[in-house]
This record gives sequence, structure tokens and C-alpha cells, in this order.
Amino acid sequence: MGAAVSGGASIGAAAGPLGAVAGAAAGVVVSVMSGGVPAMIRCTDPTALGLVLFDFNPDKITASRQPRGGNRPNHVGGSSAYILSQSDPAKLSLKGVIFTGETTKLRVDTLLAWTGPPAGLATMISAIAGIPISSNPPTVTFQWGPPLLGFMYAVVITSVSATYTRFHTSGIPIRAEVNIDMQVQPSLLGSLPTNPTSGGLPGRSTHMMRQGESLQSVAQQQYGKPGLWRRIAEVNGIADPQRVRPGTTIFLPGEGELTPAVS
Repeated sequence: MGAAVSGGASIGAAAGPLGAVAGAAAGVVVSVMSGGVPAMIRCTDPTALGLVLFDFNPDKITASRQPRGGNRPNHVGGSSAYILSQSDPAKLSLKGVIFTGETTKLRVDTLLAWTGPPAGLATMISAIAGIPISSNPPTVTFQWGPPLLGFMYAVVITSVSATYTRFHTSGIPIRAEVNIDMQVQPSLLGSLPTNPTSGGLPGRSTHMMRQGESLQSVAQQQYGKPGLWRRIAEVNGIADPQRVRPGTTIFLPGEGELTPAVS
């Protein structure tokens, strides 16, 4: 029988930075060997660094968002109208994600750690380095495919449950079914609209790379500033801008979202 473990937003860090680093290294190997770009969750917070790549892309992703408002009387017409005051943050839910191999538990432990505030050796190193340590769970990035057309959200993981269903004779778990609940955070990466009370960010678009184009040429064409290619690469999670293939769709933030960060 499989053993089940679960974690919620109140759970502390269940795995230290060694587990996160091991999970990241294993994920890179999987990515290189597969020749593709799997779904992933990564954290760039220096107090909770880590990368969890999926062996199999999700079969089902549930996105939900709950508006808040109420029926208010219309004194002119005598009827009631539903008035939207604001919207709760969007939520994403992944069910039945399969992890396989000897790094299964390391990746599950990394996800469990991200449901609580940073703890362990990472916080000690951060304190010595003078890096502020949050008392909240870290913001991580869930990505599968390009922004807007695919999934790329800054999220906080609110719940993780994993059922280990297969074990090596040595006792190492080698297969798990994982459920992950996430709450979307405001970010340049998000492809969901903002709250109606806060307004949207204008100028966002996508661009399909053509033969002979580079991020520099796209930045020059779109913004008149070729130096903005670095921000485009950062927003799209592009590690090597020289290897962006023709046909790749990239996300282009509004100019106002990029210009302030350029010196």
C-alpha cells in the first residue's frame, strides 16, 4: 500500500536547501535527457531556492476565481443589481501529478517546504549574509509553456498532498501522485487580468520569433531600446537568448512595466 503525506499553509519547511538543490539538479538532468521543456515550479527566493520539474505534464489544471459583491437595490428601476466590488486572487489546482524515480521524495519534500516560511540552513546563511527572511511562504513560479498562451504564474503554494505508490527494495520512494493547490500573486508573469478596482496593465502582447530575429532586435522593434532584451529574457524564463528558435512565442510586457528597471 502507498503511504500518504500532506502539507498545508501552516506547515513549516519540511526539507532543507540540500533537498531543493538535489531536486533542481535532478530536474536539469531530466530536462536535458528528455529534450523538451516540462512543466515546473521554481523558487528564486535566496532563502528557499529550488526547482521541481515534472516527469509528466499535468493531465488537468483547474483555474478558479471568486468575485466578491452582492445584490444591491436599484432605487431608480426598483430592481436589484449585482455590483462587483473586487475579485479574490485566482487559484490553480493540479491533481494527480506523477513523480517517478529516485528523486521523487526530494521533489515532494521541496514542495512541502514551500508551503511554509523558509527554515533551516538556508535561513542561517541568509541571516549571516544580511538577506531579509520572510515569515510567509515564498512566492514561486509555476510554468508550463509560454506566458498568456500557456501557464506562467507567480504563486504561493497553499496545499500539497502526496501519495507514495511505489518503492525501491531499499525503501526509497520511486513513484508518487501529487496534488498541488496554488494562489496566484500579482506579477509581470501573470496572464490573468488584475482586480477591476486596480485596473489593467496596458501594452502587453505576444510575439512569435521569426528566422533571423533575436531578443535584441525584438526589443528594438517593440520598445526602441535593444537593451531591454535582458528583461524580456527574464520575464520569459529564457536562460540562453542566443538559442531562441524561430516559431517560439514570447511574452512582451507593456513598456511601462520594463522601462523603470532600465538604467
